[in-house]
Amino acid sequence: MEFEHEITIFVIPSLADIDWSNPSVLFKTTLKCFIKAITARNLYTIGHTIVRIKSPKIPEPYYIAMSGKFHTEKVTSVLVRKMGLGVLGATLQGHIEPEKRIKKGMEIYSKRGMIGYIRFKVNEQSIERVTEFIEHFKTKSTLKCSPSELYNGATWPRYEMEGSGCSSFGMAILDVAGILPAGSNEWRVDIKIPMNIIGGEFNNNKKIKIRSILKTTSWFEGKGKEDVDYVRYNVYDPAKIFNWIKKSRLQNEYGYLPESENNIIGLRIDMSHVHVTEPVFLKRVASNLFVKHYYKDISDLIVEEDENS
Repeated sequence: MEFEHEITIFVIPSLADIDWSNPSVLFKTTLKCFIKAITARNLYTIGHTIVRIKSPKIPEPYYIAMSGKFHTEKVTSVLVRKMGLGVLGATLQGHIEPEKRIKKGMEIYSKRGMIGYIRFKVNEQSIERVTEFIEHFKTKSTLKCSPSELYNGATWPRYEMEGSGCSSFGMAILDVAGILPAGSNEWRVDIKIPMNIIGGEFNNNKKIKIRSILKTTSWFEGKGKEDVDYVRYNVYDPAKIFNWIKKSRLQNEYGYLPESENNIIGLRIDMSHVHVTEPVFLKRVASNLFVKHYYKDISDLIVEEDENS
C-alpha cells in the first residue's frame, strides 16, 4: 500500500544485546559489540536509526541518518582519554551519513534479519515541517558549523543549536511531524550515572579507570544532588525500538498493521490526520551537566550578530 506522503523510520539493533542494567554490565556488553564488529562485516556497532521520506514534493525517496564521523572516537574517549561514562554526554565529530552507505547498510542488515521499520502515512504539513527541520540541521546558521557536525547523545535536536545522536535525530523527525508514537516511552533508557565514573571535562578532568566502571554494579540511587552526585541521562535505544516492532506485529496494541518490505519486517499506520501548531524548533527550558558543557563547548562556534550585519 503506497501513501502519497510518508515517513518511515528504520532501526538496526546493536550487534550484541546491550544491557543497561548497571554500568558494569553496560560496559561489558558494549565492549562485546565492538569486538564483534572487528570480526564481521559491519557498518554499525551499537545500533542505528535511519529515516526515509516520500512525497510528491520530493523527486525521489530521501534517506537520511545522523552518525558519529569516526567510530573509534567513542572507544578512544573511554580507553585513552579515560572519560568513563562521560562519553555518553561528550560532543564528538558527527555527520549526515551518505545515502549510498545508508542503502548499503540496509541491504546488509536485511539479509541478517537485523532491521525493522515503522511507516507512517502523513500529510503535506508534516513533510514541510520535517523538510524545514532537516535543512536547518544540515546548514550553518547560528553556528559556524551545522548541528549535524556535532554528535552528542545527551542533546535533543529540536533545540535550534543542538546536535544529536543517531536515534535522537530520528525521533526528533517523528516529533517534528507530530507522529512520535504512543508507546514510544518504551523505547527509552533513563538512568542516573554516578559522578564517580564520569570523567573528563564534566568532572575536573578526572581520569576514570576501566576497573572503576566494572566495579560499579548499580546506577545512582537515593536523594543525591543532580549534577553533583549523578547526571541523569536518557536516550532512545534502537534495539528497544526493534523489539517493540516485533512485539507490535503480534499484539497490535497501538493500532499498527504488520507488513514487510524487501524482507524487512515492519508496521504501518495512518497519521495523516495529525496537524501540529507548535514551532518546528523549541526553546530549551531544562538542562543538565552534559548539556551545559555542550553549550560551553560550542560557545566559540556561535555566530555573533555583528558578523552577520
